[in-house]
Amino acid sequence: MVKRGNAPVPNAHFHKHWHPSASQKGRVRVYFDTAPQKRIRRLRRMKRAKQIFPRPIRGPLRPIVHCPTQRYNMKTRRGKGFTIMELKNAGIKDPKFARTIGIAVDKRRRNHSEESLALNTERLKEYMGKMVLFPLKPKKVKKGKVRGVVSECDAAKMKELSNRGVYLDKRGRAYMPKPKQVGKDLLKAEEPRKLTDVEKKRAVVNFLRKVTRDKKSIGKRLKRQAKKEAKANKEAMKK
Repeated sequence: MVKRGNAPVPNAHFHKHWHPSASQKGRVRVYFDTAPQKRIRRLRRMKRAKQIFPRPIRGPLRPIVHCPTQRYNMKTRRGKGFTIMELKNAGIKDPKFARTIGIAVDKRRRNHSEESLALNTERLKEYMGKMVLFPLKPKKVKKGKVRGVVSECDAAKMKELSNRGVYLDKRGRAYMPKPKQVGKDLLKAEEPRKLTDVEKKRAVVNFLRKVTRDKKSIGKRLKRQAKKEAKANKEAMKK
């Protein structure tokens, strides 16, 4: 298009081929599947969490490091992996073994300060203290390898782990528990019937809003009720 007279310079963008007879039809990109894709990603995360249970879904443990350059070195972030010195101070001698128990290792990184060395060593010790390592073969357990190794899956240990949300099978392997079959009768479809007078007069939109609001705030209400009961019992004990 050529400018003619005292008119503005044409700046129209006709690069999208909407017409079906265009030479490059089908090149217009739209994002109508944003909401379904969000749900699909969430279901994939849940599926992966079940597959790798009880390992964390966010990957291995990583150190806390300072950002490079003078402008950002006051900020901290997660690094690539722990150094060999940090592993040794935490009691882990073999870096290859560390990778098998969910600890990231970076052989190229060096410790330039005692503060970062102490911080990441403490981070490793805390992780090792909380970790429970399930052996591949319960009968052949290497003792003294790491704290928290389950050597015998006796009844007491099974009960303790189940209270923490970890379940073991007969071979001592962890698995994701199946959801309890509770409330299945409540989900059955109701048989057809006539509406009552109360249901006819009810404002459906307001009723559904109230149900949604009650569903969201049920936890807060139960907590508030428990506090009131605890307070009443305390006052009764004083009397």
